[in-house]
Amino acid sequence: MFPEPRIVGGANAAFGRWPWQISLRQWRTSTYLHKCGAALLNENWAITAAHCVDNVPPSDLLLRLGEYDLAEEEEPYGFQERRVQIVASHPQFDPRTFEYDLALLRFYEPVVFQPNIIPVCVPENDENFIGQTAFVTGWGRLYEDGPLPSVLQEVAVPVINNTICESMYRSAGYIEHIPHIFICAGWKKGGYDSCEGDSGGPMVLQRESDKRFQLGGVISWGIGCAEANQPGVYTRISEFRDWINQILQF
Repeated sequence: MFPEPRIVGGANAAFGRWPWQISLRQWRTSTYLHKCGAALLNENWAITAAHCVDNVPPSDLLLRLGEYDLAEEEEPYGFQERRVQIVASHPQFDPRTFEYDLALLRFYEPVVFQPNIIPVCVPENDENFIGQTAFVTGWGRLYEDGPLPSVLQEVAVPVINNTICESMYRSAGYIEHIPHIFICAGWKKGGYDSCEGDSGGPMVLQRESDKRFQLGGVISWGIGCAEANQPGVYTRISEFRDWINQILQF
C-alpha cells in the first residue's frame, strides 16, 4: 500500500489539458513539498484523498493550481496558490481499509479561472463506467521507489468491475475486499498505473453527451505500482455526490 503521495507507463501531458489538476503541498522544515494530487471542484473547493491530509493541520497545506512543469518558471499561463481554510474529511474515513478516503478543502480566497485552471464535473448519475477509458494524472513516481517527474504525467486505464478487481488481486496473492465505494482501473498485464505521489489526484472520464470530463474517482490505494493483476483502486465519486454537494454549499 502507498499511504502517501503515485503515474507509471504514462506520458507528459500537454500544457492545460487537465486544468483541474492540483499539486497538494505540505510544509516540510523550510518549504512546501509536493505530497499528493487534488482536483478543483469550484472556485472555493478542491477534493483529495483523506489519507493525504489525515492529522495534518490546514495551516501546513498549500494548493498549487495551474501547475504543469514543477521545474519551469516560464509557462503560457502562471499557477495560483491557495492556503487551506477548512479540511472536511469524510467522517467514515478508515485509515486501515482506506474506505471513505475523501477530503474536501476550502480555500481562503476563491481562485480565478483561467485556461489552465478550470474545475472538473462531478458525475450526475450512478453510471459505473465499466469498460470505459479513464485518464489518471499526477506528479507521482515514475515507477515504484523511482524518481518524481517534473512535468505532469497522464495515463489511460480501463475501468474494471470490482468483482474482477478482487479476483485479479487474488491471483496476485492478495485477499482484498473492494466494496462499491471503490472503483478499480488498470490493465491485467500491468505496466500503466498511478504511483506514490499521485494519491488524491483525479481519475476522469469523458462524457459522451457534451464531451466534458467528469471525476470518476480519486486516487486512493494500490499494491505496488503497475504490477500485473494489481489495478489501481480509487474512491468512487458518484457514491459521494450528495456528501460533496452538501459541503460545497458552504
